[in-house]
Amino acid sequence: MSHRTEKSFWDPDEIQAVLRPRVLGRNLIVFNRVSSTNEFLKRLARRGAAEGTVIVADEQSAGRGRLGRRWHSVPAKGLWFSFLLRPQLQTEKIGLISLAIAAVIADTLAQACNLECAVKWPNDVLISGKKVCGILCETQISPTGIEGIIAGVGVNVNHRYDDFPSEWRGQAASLLLASGNMWDRQTLFVKLMKALDQNLFEDLPDKLPALVEKWCNRCPALGQNVAVTPAPHHPNQETTTGVFAGIGEGGELILRMPAGDLRFFAAGEITLPK
Repeated sequence: MSHRTEKSFWDPDEIQAVLRPRVLGRNLIVFNRVSSTNEFLKRLARRGAAEGTVIVADEQSAGRGRLGRRWHSVPAKGLWFSFLLRPQLQTEKIGLISLAIAAVIADTLAQACNLECAVKWPNDVLISGKKVCGILCETQISPTGIEGIIAGVGVNVNHRYDDFPSEWRGQAASLLLASGNMWDRQTLFVKLMKALDQNLFEDLPDKLPALVEKWCNRCPALGQNVAVTPAPHHPNQETTTGVFAGIGEGGELILRMPAGDLRFFAAGEITLPK
């Protein structure tokens, strides 16, 4: 099923004809402008929306990133979409989902655009050390387990330097800035959707170990000294430095301390010490 908003910037029927979705995109809703694709999809999920439902918008007026940060969604420049997973997955493994999505997106963009893509824990895709894609996963949990995971994806495609807010310009990248080429957003969207459909739906628990390994292979910080600052809600806000030793069974960053003991971080920010 597709849904068309008035004078939509893309034709959802046309996308589905090319996509031929197995799960992801069978229900596709296209908006010219929406407050937040994640917020809209969360409401649909609570009403019983089917797994694989996708919301895509040309612009978000109140897009959000991780830790409540604003995501700047310039119209006609990027890809802003959210999709619904209803995986048969243990609750403690939820943190692996954003890593798996990042691994799929990094692989797909690297192949489609012939660019070197890296990943940064927990949810970023980078080009030349700058953020080109962010992922925000929000989970709906009931007493019986995971009801749904709303995965929001933002990809900077045809942004020029001045399209970014001034405070982002030293940290953000786009496919245009990295390659010198303009990119057809619908073509990239279809490529990403096909890859996500293939990797994240059928038998996801069995696929996660290989996807996490792909993520690790694209993470330049792995094995390096890093500084970890816990998420704002954490009671201890001290930055901790150690060796990024690996990924835990729930997606945690494992930090090896100078004395050899291990610490696990479920959320936070990492930087490479200068």
